[in-house]
Amino acid sequence: MELFVTTGGIAFRILLGFFLISNFQVPFVQSQPGPVGNLTVVTSTTSASLSWTTTAQSNVSYIVMVVEANKTSSTNSTSANVTGLIPATRYTFTVSAVAQDNQTVGSNAIIIKYTKPGPVGNLTVVTSTTSASLSWTTPAQSNVSYIVMVVEANKTSSTNSTSANVTGLIPATSYTFTVTAVAQDNQTVGSSATIIKYTIPDTVGNLTVMASTTSATLSWNPPNGGNVTYRVVVVDIDKIFWTNSSFINVTDLSPATSYTFIVTAVTQDNQTEGSNATITKYTMPDTVGNLTVMVSTTSASLSWSPSNGGIVTYRVEVDEIGRILWTNSSYINVMDLIPATYYTFSVTAVALDNQTEGSKVTMKPYTLPDTVGNLTFMASINSASLSWNPSNGGNVIYKVQVVDIGRILWTNSSSINVTDLFPATSYTFSVAAVALDNQTEGSNTTITRYTLPDTVGNLTFMASTTSASLSWNPPNGGNVTYRVQVVDIGRILWTNISSINVTDLTPATSYTFSVTAVALDNQTEGSNVTITQYTQPGTVGNLKVIVSNTSAAVFWNPPYGGNVTYKVMVWGNGEIFWTNSSSINVTDLFPATNYTFRVTAVTLDNQTEGISATITRYTLPNVIVNPTSVALSTSSISLNWNQPIGGSVTYKVYLLNNGTVVLTNMPSINVTGLMPATSYRFSVSAVAQDNKTEGNNVTMTQYTKPGPIGNLTVTASSTFALVSWNLLNGSSVTYRVMVVGTSKIFWTNSSSITVTDLIPATNYTFRVTAVALDNQTEGSSATIEQYTLPNVIVNPTSVALSTSSISLSWSPPYGGSVTYRVYLLNSGTVLLTNMPSINVTGLMPATSYRFSVSAVAQDNKTEGNNVTITQYTKPVKVEQLNTTTITETSILLSWHQVQGVNVSYKIIVLDQQSYISTFYTSTSFFNVTGLSSGTSFSFNVTALAADNSTEGYPNTITGCTNAAQVQNADCFGPDNNPVLNITWQPPSGSYSEINISISNTQGLYTAFPSNNFYTVYNLKYAANYTIRITTISCGEKSSDVVLNCKTGISSPPVPSGPLNLNVKVITYQTVTFVFKSFSNENGNIDAYAVIVTSDTGSTTPNNLSLTKTYTDYNNKNTDSYVTAIITPVSEEPTVIIGDGTAYYGYTNGVLAATKAYRIAVAAFTKLTLSGNRASNGNLIDTAKSYFSITQFSNTINIPENPAVIGGAVGGTLAALLILALLTAILFIYWKRRSKKLSSSGNTVPFNK
Repeated sequence: MELFVTTGGIAFRILLGFFLISNFQVPFVQSQPGPVGNLTVVTSTTSASLSWTTTAQSNVSYIVMVVEANKTSSTNSTSANVTGLIPATRYTFTVSAVAQDNQTVGSNAIIIKYTKPGPVGNLTVVTSTTSASLSWTTPAQSNVSYIVMVVEANKTSSTNSTSANVTGLIPATSYTFTVTAVAQDNQTVGSSATIIKYTIPDTVGNLTVMASTTSATLSWNPPNGGNVTYRVVVVDIDKIFWTNSSFINVTDLSPATSYTFIVTAVTQDNQTEGSNATITKYTMPDTVGNLTVMVSTTSASLSWSPSNGGIVTYRVEVDEIGRILWTNSSYINVMDLIPATYYTFSVTAVALDNQTEGSKVTMKPYTLPDTVGNLTFMASINSASLSWNPSNGGNVIYKVQVVDIGRILWTNSSSINVTDLFPATSYTFSVAAVALDNQTEGSNTTITRYTLPDTVGNLTFMASTTSASLSWNPPNGGNVTYRVQVVDIGRILWTNISSINVTDLTPATSYTFSVTAVALDNQTEGSNVTITQYTQPGTVGNLKVIVSNTSAAVFWNPPYGGNVTYKVMVWGNGEIFWTNSSSINVTDLFPATNYTFRVTAVTLDNQTEGISATITRYTLPNVIVNPTSVALSTSSISLNWNQPIGGSVTYKVYLLNNGTVVLTNMPSINVTGLMPATSYRFSVSAVAQDNKTEGNNVTMTQYTKPGPIGNLTVTASSTFALVSWNLLNGSSVTYRVMVVGTSKIFWTNSSSITVTDLIPATNYTFRVTAVALDNQTEGSSATIEQYTLPNVIVNPTSVALSTSSISLSWSPPYGGSVTYRVYLLNSGTVLLTNMPSINVTGLMPATSYRFSVSAVAQDNKTEGNNVTITQYTKPVKVEQLNTTTITETSILLSWHQVQGVNVSYKIIVLDQQSYISTFYTSTSFFNVTGLSSGTSFSFNVTALAADNSTEGYPNTITGCTNAAQVQNADCFGPDNNPVLNITWQPPSGSYSEINISISNTQGLYTAFPSNNFYTVYNLKYAANYTIRITTISCGEKSSDVVLNCKTGISSPPVPSGPLNLNVKVITYQTVTFVFKSFSNENGNIDAYAVIVTSDTGSTTPNNLSLTKTYTDYNNKNTDSYVTAIITPVSEEPTVIIGDGTAYYGYTNGVLAATKAYRIAVAAFTKLTLSGNRASNGNLIDTAKSYFSITQFSNTINIPENPAVIGGAVGGTLAALLILALLTAILFIYWKRRSKKLSSSGNTVPFNK
């Protein structure tokens, strides 16, 4: 029979022959198959694939059992597939070799393995901004736990529930979430369920809108987290815009319209949205157009073109009275105004929110002045004095227009004297009040009147006995008629010419004649000129003389007419006799002297004489002696001489210039009716009483006086005066002009002279005298006083002292003492001062004022040319200055709008180095851009008047731009040193320090501007850290720069003591064992090198052992060598030494039977191979690898080779006795062995 015996893992077949001894029969025994080798199991969710190596006996079959599933199957191959398993379930797989008798079973090989869990189902992820909630369904028929991984965040967690919450995520970031079911061995994992999901973006912050009429600029703070785009929805018009920046300009909007803007951050998947940020804003209304104002005296009607866009109301402001009116229409009537008053009307369109306003449109008219009242007229010959009641309302000036001659006069008072008019002329005067803008006129009041006619001149009377011929010089001026009144008899006559003959009068009767020039209105009369005169008496009739030697009786008949007296002249002795009777007796005559008796009827005025009746007797007269002449006036000359000796004579005076003869009884005569300033030649002779006998004549020459100077006027400038007068009628004269009180005397033949070298603002008296050509005969002098004009002020300057006052100053002009008249042209106000400076107060801020300054002489009338000064008052101080939107490179300033017209603003920016930048704006806000990040700036904001130079008081505010992030930040963890080296490029701008925070630590580290790197110490090896780098400036933080960093690795820590092995199987050539994995705290273990030594006395391998191979060991070059390099896949790696496999340049050669070995393990966090042996391939480079080596294990003894045992058994067969004994022993052994195998199994080592 055959018997199979196994010992030391070797199966032996023994053929036994049985001998019959005492009827005892020994059975034939089949030897047991050896155990299968290298059993491996690969599971899926519901099946397992088993494979193994055959036993030494090849002619066997195999029984495969799955204990928990109660499954058994047989196979002749070295593999099997078991199906119908439950996922995630622990199964014990056994494989046993069966001999050909199908009964004898070898030792079974056992492996315990979990089937893979099924995939989790229905994985869903719901994200928030910084977390994610995962849920899933449990795989079928599974008792599992789950591994939840967030790939990008390097987060891993385990859970036994079907949900998980992941926190600490970054908003708007894409994350890959995987969930894997893990069996209860915590090693067997199922298929992962994966979903990629974005976290919800954060809500945008600080959403603001700056609106214009047709556009709106939205800006916001970007949310924290990943990159996003922004969706901007204009709700009201259903418009959607997309942008990658944190601002957008929305155009094509309607003015004055409410719009709701929604801004939403959207992640890069264009699906995941953050919460909406919503803001509602009106666009600015459009500016009203075509604003017009129609004013009356107490109201103003405003109208305008409605602004484009939405519905608006209009705010109408009347600045000067602080009145605000509202209207929904495009017109309004403003009542209760004051006439002739300056008003500022502004119209602003206001949106329906009653806050959003368009630009203001302004007009500045005056109301119409009121009509002047009670216009009255007082006329003279050459002038008219007008007066009226002042118009109600504001200050006005009056325009007085002389319509007929187109003359316009202006006055501030309610009366005026209009000169240089023509007498007897009709003038229409129009008076209108004019506002201070010199444009706005009230209704005019008109009056038409004649000037008084001039008095008729040189009224003369030529009377006869029954008539009177009157003549006169026509007055200057317009056409007139003449009313001639014979007062005594109440007769009125009219004539258009300058003479009249009045008839039907009584001789020798006194009549008073009045002549008055009357204007063509037959109402306006000049002054009358009156002359009283008698008509001539009639001539006495029938004159008879009865003479004697000493007397003469004279008789006559009385003439017809009124009462008369009779003048009887005796030309001879010069006697005159008067009598009321019609006769007279003349006595005491000279003998031998011719006498002429003349009888004349004389009226009761003793002047008006009738025609004389004469009878003559003559003696020859002598020549006159001592003739003299004197110019009595402009039209008369007095001639005088001594009476000649002898009888009575008369004198005949000849005016040789024109042949006129004048007779006189006196040795003198006044010659009248002459021309002024004319040379006259007279011849005077004595004439006997016969009026024929004449003596020799005597000739005299004499000038009449020149006439008086007329219409003397002076027109003065500052240093000269033009003196002019009317030229005198008559012969030529020269004119002497004296400046009284000075040595200045001038002569001229013309009617004017210019006097130079005068002192400004000085009173001068000018005296002008006409002088005849004899340079002796002078007319009456005319004198006039006049101040020279003051000089123009010099060096005028103006300074805005405050918001309500302006200081004016100047240098006094050269010349006499002056005062100064300062006109505030804006309002018509007049100020007087004796000093060359003045402070004008009560003004409006930021307003342009025009001043006119002129010097006035001491007469307070004579005014020099003015100088105009324009100056703005200071604007008020900017208030409510704030910094609003602040970025890294800009700061938005805002302030309250300053009162004033066209006020602008100057912004001065000063940084820490006092660098100055200046900006200008007309709005009440300004975004200062181009600033350095993290820098403190001072902003001075000053209001500027419209002249862009007059500044108000500055207001200052300090602001700091946001700190910028560091640039190009990076981190590096060097090996063999548990630190992180962090580097960066400095942020733009300024900063005080950089803060560095590290996750999983309590540290906050600070770097200063001199360093662009920082090393963090005392960290863990191979650890992930989140680095947040924050720039600090002005005490504020920048947004974080986030780095995900990992420290380097180092040699792993070594377990203390000898290597602790769990030896599973030992054969004569191999050893199978399990050991605990090394700690990963210094980095993941990449590989293990198994070191074998036959030097049982050695405790710890040296590093050189890592470079020794099995070949080196066989060649006796080393006692220690590397037999295998394995990659860890579990917490307890299984190693088989001696299986012949190759690892890089190392061979896992068989061990020597009966020899003792010790084992050590080198763990590598970094394994570097070098190719320094061409024959052996790559070996471990100990200089470049990071590793630690355990101490050697306890000694392992390798058993004897089974072949040696088989030879010993064969020798015993020679002796039957020994064989029988052996058979009995073997039988007993077999029985015991079978019992032992049925009660326990044997584990087969494996290598994962």
